[in-house]
Amino acid sequence: DPTASHYLKIVLDAIFGPERFLSEVVWQRTATKGDAKRKWGAVHDVLLAYTRGPDYTFSPVYLDPDDAYLGRFSLDDHDGRGPYRLAPLDSPNPRPNLTYEYKGFTPPAKGWRVSRDVMEQLDAESRLAFPKSSTGRIARKHYLQEQEGRKAGDVWTGISPLQAVGAERLGYPTQKPLALLERIITASSNPGDLVLDPFCGCGTTVDAAQKLGRRWIGIDVTY
Repeated sequence: DPTASHYLKIVLDAIFGPERFLSEVVWQRTATKGDAKRKWGAVHDVLLAYTRGPDYTFSPVYLDPDDAYLGRFSLDDHDGRGPYRLAPLDSPNPRPNLTYEYKGFTPPAKGWRVSRDVMEQLDAESRLAFPKSSTGRIARKHYLQEQEGRKAGDVWTGISPLQAVGAERLGYPTQKPLALLERIITASSNPGDLVLDPFCGCGTTVDAAQKLGRRWIGIDVTY
């Protein structure tokens, strides 16, 4: 928790090296308590992610779409492909080799994001939106049905803590939700990989590893 995570980070820097630090993830584990009157309510735990070396496994985790995400796909050509949103085709960095005119539209100041061949392919597939004004910008259509969803960032708010009388609860004082460990293991390993939890407690990590098709080793001071 926040009273110890910064000390633990120093220890992990010494073991793995500060260059192996990958992310600090904040997990909101509860809502603000009503008795937090003389300080900010403690509602989160911290996850520190390190890698063993420069080559490591990381798979993005995609969140279930919510109303805010679905609301971004507000356009529809009624051609059977469903709703879509527009994304800019301007390059964020200077791309002199991608500076070309397309159908009378001048290139952005830093060039396009895609080559002419890709631009023509997108056009042939009706994936381009052309502005009404010649000074406008061509945009690309991103269809909802083709998206995997919004990627999880380093603040996790959608995983609820265990309830005192929940079905998962085993009576272990620091037990974590199965969904939390499933997200960590899914992002950090592939099926068949070996997952080690050297302080496994009531076994949530090995439960998640087994469920996700990973091999596992769990260690704890008590059988």
